[in-house]
Amino acid sequence: MQIIAHIIKLSLLVIGLLPLMLTGQVASEIECLVVNNDGSITISWEQYMDVDADFTGYQINRKLPAEAVFTSTGAAITDITSISITDNSPGVDANSQQYCYQIWVIRSGAVILESNSLCTINLSGTSDTTLGLVDLMWADPLPTGSFLPAGTIYEVYYEFPAGNWILDGFFDYETGLNSYDHEVKVCDDLVNFRVDLKKPTASCSSSSNIITLQVEDQSDPGIPVVTTVTVDSLTGFAQLEWFQPSAIDLAGYIIYQCIGNSQIELQTISNPSATSFLDINSSPGTSPENYLVSSFDNCPTPNLSPTVLPGATTICPNDQSSIYLDCQWVVCQDFVDLAWTTPPWGENGVAYSEVYRRTNGGADELLASIAAAEYEFRDESISPNETYSYFIKAYSSDPTVQEATALSNIKILGVSAPPLPTGFSLVSASITSATEIEIKVNTSPTTTPFEYALLRKAENESFYRDVDFEIAQTLTELTFSDTDVEPQIYSYEYVIALINECSDTSAISNIGKTILLSGLANPDNLVNTLSWSGYEGWTTGVDSYDIYRTIDGGVPQFLASNQSSIGFYEDDVEEFLTTKGEFCYQIKASENDNPISNAISLSNEICVTQPPKIWIPNAFSINGINDEFMPVISFADFTTYRMVIYNRWGQQIFESRDIDLGWDGTKNGNLIQEGNYMYYIEIQDGSGKLYEDRGSLTMLIFNAN
Repeated sequence: MQIIAHIIKLSLLVIGLLPLMLTGQVASEIECLVVNNDGSITISWEQYMDVDADFTGYQINRKLPAEAVFTSTGAAITDITSISITDNSPGVDANSQQYCYQIWVIRSGAVILESNSLCTINLSGTSDTTLGLVDLMWADPLPTGSFLPAGTIYEVYYEFPAGNWILDGFFDYETGLNSYDHEVKVCDDLVNFRVDLKKPTASCSSSSNIITLQVEDQSDPGIPVVTTVTVDSLTGFAQLEWFQPSAIDLAGYIIYQCIGNSQIELQTISNPSATSFLDINSSPGTSPENYLVSSFDNCPTPNLSPTVLPGATTICPNDQSSIYLDCQWVVCQDFVDLAWTTPPWGENGVAYSEVYRRTNGGADELLASIAAAEYEFRDESISPNETYSYFIKAYSSDPTVQEATALSNIKILGVSAPPLPTGFSLVSASITSATEIEIKVNTSPTTTPFEYALLRKAENESFYRDVDFEIAQTLTELTFSDTDVEPQIYSYEYVIALINECSDTSAISNIGKTILLSGLANPDNLVNTLSWSGYEGWTTGVDSYDIYRTIDGGVPQFLASNQSSIGFYEDDVEEFLTTKGEFCYQIKASENDNPISNAISLSNEICVTQPPKIWIPNAFSINGINDEFMPVISFADFTTYRMVIYNRWGQQIFESRDIDLGWDGTKNGNLIQEGNYMYYIEIQDGSGKLYEDRGSLTMLIFNAN
């Protein structure tokens, strides 16, 4: 219908202008009609362009909208530069009714050029105090058959206080609307209203009559749209954020917290520009924090926006709560279960959520992105004895809140293994026999039992082997005995693995490496040479190495002490020629500067045997200086001694098993003839090794006279 009306208007315009175009003259246009306070009308128009120099005057014509013909308002205006006039004719009152005008340009010869037609805007209105609205209405200022250029707009103004006209709204004339609802922004007073019509080509605006209405603001400034309830990452408090309502009389906000089914007023914010509130008394780490925001205006008795929407089943909406995150972990469990409440936009307002973790207070680590309808996650990448901090970041799917986000509370969780015993250490690894090594461990009572696993590695092996274990909770000392060893051949390295009730290795002790002693007898210079590997494992090191010696199976005696840096020793045994020659040694290492444990470690025991030394004469003389054949022997077991004398035919002449009994040249008590004889000597050393010697000797007989 609007298109048809425009076509008709355009057609009439073309028909009306046709004679003007033929003459080259264009009629003046009415630009605006202003209704004055006294009801008079000021008419403004474009100045006539007198191309043919035949201007005679402007004729102002008026009619009522219902009338068909315009009539003159008075004498013609002969001044071509005049472009406005006020019609205050008797009986004319534009405050009460509408008037339409047209300008005629009169030329010589009584030729008339007609302008467009335009009517005053006759404004009326009613005030609805219940709704807090003013309904404004007016008649169309454009008579039938006329048109207004594109871009012509209505502007609605109200005056408050006096002299302060405020633009309340505007819209295109082409919408066809002749009414407007004004939201009352004055608490209780008389307010003036007017409507202007503004053409884009005009230098002025048409103004309606001014109406005065008693208004009373009973409408609230609007419900603030809550965009998010988040947990401030710095303070840990809940923070509420919202959109500011557009009402110009907005004065501030009231913040409520919902607890159960009750609304608790928290704070009044007398700042209309505020869009957030940090609740310093909140506890978002214990439960979800639910909030409401109400706005109020600046009336003496403020109008408050409702906190309960029509149709709501509860006074506390569930979609304005902080996210509450909870974590569950039990001892020995190798995962953490996370669960959180619905983000502040409700289930249908969530795009997705992200799960973040900090390890030992480090940087934020994104673990996963979770679909909108899911509120659980399992973290399977945890390690014992670490502290984890978890939080959720949710994203809104509602475009009206501009992709708002919400953070949950931060949940700190210590994933701890059972507490370790204090003073846990491997005290010593010490050789107690040729087939046994004793390992001592210090520990302390614990709240839960631990398994102490003994691990061993020989020096020719590249990995540890399980040897033994013991489960303890109340002990302070443990002793292990390893009998599957060859300490005379290898040095062994031990550690204790501390295994908790979760079957996790909680700690590995210091090592304890045994001393391997070796030795060698040097019969040429009657010295036994010792060398040994150092003890390893004490944090403070070795103080000294004490050398102990046993002779022929006697009691061990302290021999010497070496500095920790010296691992060899030479023992001069020349003074022990009359012994069996069996020397056994053992090294004792002492821990350096540790009065608590005073630990020691014994090496393997080695025995070094000096071989027997036998001095045999090759002749003896009866009645001479050396009148008895007897060998001199050292470093031997004299209980095993045996000497046999044979004649040259191999017949046994003499036998002795006493080292102190030699052959005096007799047989059966009778001296035998001098000559060459054979001897055989056997004896064992201190270790039981048999030594034999054979040879010839010469017996000489000196005459006694």
